[in-house]
Amino acid sequence: MLPIHSQQTKIVDYKKIQANLTFDTINKKVIGQLNINFTILEDSNKIYLDARNFDKAIISSENKKIKLAYADNKIYLEGKFKKDTDYSLNLNYETQPKKALYFWGWDEKHIDISAPNHKQIWTQGQGKYTSHWLPSIDDMNDKILFELIVNFNKNYQVISNGNLVSVKEKIDNTKTWHYQTPKPMSSYLVALVVGKYNKKESTSLTGIKLENYIYPERINDYEPTYRYQEQIFNFIETEIGIPYPWGNTYRQVPVRDFLYAGMENTGCTIFSDDFIVDKNTFEDKNYTNVNAHELAHQWFGNLITETKSEHHWLHEGFATYYALLAEKDFFGEDYFYFKLYENAELLEAQNTRKNSTPLIINNGNSLTYYQRGAWALVALEKEIGTANFKKSVKQFLNRYAYKNVTTNNFLTIAAQVSKKDLSLYSKNWLYNEEFPTKEALEILTESKFMQQFLLIAGQRTQPLIGKYTMLSKSLNFPANSYIGQEIVEQLALNNSPEALSLLNKAFDTKDPQIELSLANNLTQIPIALEPKMQQLLQSNSYSTAEAALYNLWNNFENNKKQYLELTQKSPGFNSKNVKTLWLVLALNTPGFTTKERSLFFNELQNYTATNYNTKVRQTAFQYLELLDSFSDESLINLSLGATHPSWQFNKYCTKMLERLLEKNKNQTRFRNLIDILPTKIKELIKG
Repeated sequence: MLPIHSQQTKIVDYKKIQANLTFDTINKKVIGQLNINFTILEDSNKIYLDARNFDKAIISSENKKIKLAYADNKIYLEGKFKKDTDYSLNLNYETQPKKALYFWGWDEKHIDISAPNHKQIWTQGQGKYTSHWLPSIDDMNDKILFELIVNFNKNYQVISNGNLVSVKEKIDNTKTWHYQTPKPMSSYLVALVVGKYNKKESTSLTGIKLENYIYPERINDYEPTYRYQEQIFNFIETEIGIPYPWGNTYRQVPVRDFLYAGMENTGCTIFSDDFIVDKNTFEDKNYTNVNAHELAHQWFGNLITETKSEHHWLHEGFATYYALLAEKDFFGEDYFYFKLYENAELLEAQNTRKNSTPLIINNGNSLTYYQRGAWALVALEKEIGTANFKKSVKQFLNRYAYKNVTTNNFLTIAAQVSKKDLSLYSKNWLYNEEFPTKEALEILTESKFMQQFLLIAGQRTQPLIGKYTMLSKSLNFPANSYIGQEIVEQLALNNSPEALSLLNKAFDTKDPQIELSLANNLTQIPIALEPKMQQLLQSNSYSTAEAALYNLWNNFENNKKQYLELTQKSPGFNSKNVKTLWLVLALNTPGFTTKERSLFFNELQNYTATNYNTKVRQTAFQYLELLDSFSDESLINLSLGATHPSWQFNKYCTKMLERLLEKNKNQTRFRNLIDILPTKIKELIKG
C-alpha cells in the first residue's frame, strides 16, 4: 500500500536537498543532479519525493541499495529504511516542467524586434509546486535546507534563495552560482531567476544587505521602482521586533509575465516587471505595497508557516496588515484609514451579496484572507492594546520559528499576554460568516479625517443647495485628496451653476488625485470646463491623461485631432494605456493620411507580440476586436495567449477566440493557420 501524503512527515524527515542544475533553453528542459539527506523516523520500506509530471522524465541513481520507481507524481525510494538512521541519495533527472518553472523568450518567435525581449527562466512554487522542476516535498509541513548550484551563460545573472556562497567563471563561457539557505524552509518557497539585470545594493540599519535588480535599459527607473525600500525594511523589522530571519541578504527581482503581483520566496522576492515604474507613474501605481507585503511574508509565511490552508490568513492577513503600517509610515495616517475604509467597503459588499465566509476556512477567497485578515489584526490591537499586541506577535514568532502553526497557537499567546478573554473577538472577527462592519466603522471613526470624510460621503443623496457651503469649504487649500475625490464624484453629473463653481474649485486645487477624479468622472464635460480639462492632457499622471483624452475626444467633435496632437508622445504605463488608446482614437479621427493610418494600425498589431507584457497584449487584442481587424500574426499571438500560464490572460484570450470563431470568415482564417497554432487551439477550431 502506498504511503498517504499527509503521513509522510511521521516516517521521514528530509533534511537537505542539494541540486546541481543546468538548462536546455531551446527544449525547455531542466537537467539536475540531486544529493538528498534524510532521517528515517519510523521503520519503512518505501518513502517518496514529490515530482509532478515526471512521466517522461529521465530518473536514475547509482545507489544500489535504494531502488527508484515513479508513480502518482512521486519518485518512490524503496529500501530497508531503519528508524533513527540518516541516509543520503544521489539522484539524476531530466524533465520538461509544465508548471512552476517557465522559460521565456528563448525561441524568439512572434516577437516585436523593436521592443526588448527579456530571455528569462523563473519559478513560482506557491500553488504550482516546486516539484514540477525540482524533486522535493510539496507538504509545507516538511521544512528542508536547500542548496542550488546552477551553471549558465556568464552574461546572465542567476538569482536564488539564501547566501551566495560563490560565483565561479569557467572556460566554456559559463559561470557557476552556488546558493545555500541558512535555515530550513518549505519547498514551495524555493526561487530561481535567470536573466540579464543590473544590481544595486544598500544596507539596512541592522546590517542586512538589500539587493535590488532591474533591467539594464530601465536603470533610470530604479529610484521610483524601489522608492522607500530601506525605510520599508527598517520599519517592518523594527515593528515586528524580530530580526530578519533569512541570513545576511534580502533580494528583489522583477520578471516578465509573472503570474501574480509578487511572491515572497524565502529571502528572494520575485515580482512582476509591471511594477518597474518611472517618476510619472509612481503617484498612480507603484511597488511600495507589494514590496512591503512580500517583505512581511519573510516572517509570516516563511519563518512561521500555516499547517493547512484554513489558517492562510496567518500569512496573508499579517502581510497585508504590516504593509499598510509601513505605508502609513511614509504616506500618512489619512492614507492608512482610507485604505481600511476601502477594504471595509469591499467586505461589506461581500456581505450584501451573501457570499462572505469566516476568516478561518479552507479555500477562502483572497478578499477574506488578505483584507479581512488585516482588519482582524487592527481589531485585535484595539482589543488588547498596542503593547500587548506587539508582545504577542513577538512571542508567537519566537516560539514557533521555522515551524508550522495554527490560528489557535497565535490566539493562545495573545490571550495569555493580554490576560483577556478573546472568545467574543474570535467569534466576531474570525469565525462569523459576515464581516463585522459596525465594529469596523467604530474603529474608523476614531480618525478625525474619517469623521469628516464619512460626513461628506453621507451627503451623496442630498440636494446641492443644502451641502454647497460644506463642500466648498472642504475644497479650500490644502484640500484633502480623498475628500476632494468624493466631492467630484457627487458633482460630476450635476450641470447647475453651483456645481460648475465647485468643479472649477476642484480643478484649482492642483491635487493629482482630485485631478484624476475629475478626468475619470466628467464624462459629460461642460464647455466652460473644457480648457481646464485640456490642461490635464499634459498631466504627469498617465491615468489622468488617458481619462482626459478619452472624455475630451468623446465630447468635442471639432477638437479631436488637436487632443491627439497634444498626447501623441505620451506612452503611458508599462501597459501602454495612453498609447494604445491614442492609436484607436486616431484610427477613428478625420485628418490623418492613409499612410499615417497604416502606421497606427501596424503599431497596434505589433503590441500583440509575445515579448510585450500581458496587459499590453490584452489591451491590443481588445481594441483589435473592437475594430474587427486582426492580422494573421495577431491571430497567432492571440492563440498563443490562450496557452499562457496566467489563467486570467489565458481565459481572456480563449474567450475571445471562441467569439471570433463564431464568424465564418474567422473560421476559414484559423484553418489556414492551423499548422502553426498550439494544440489547444487546433482542438478548439476542430471542435
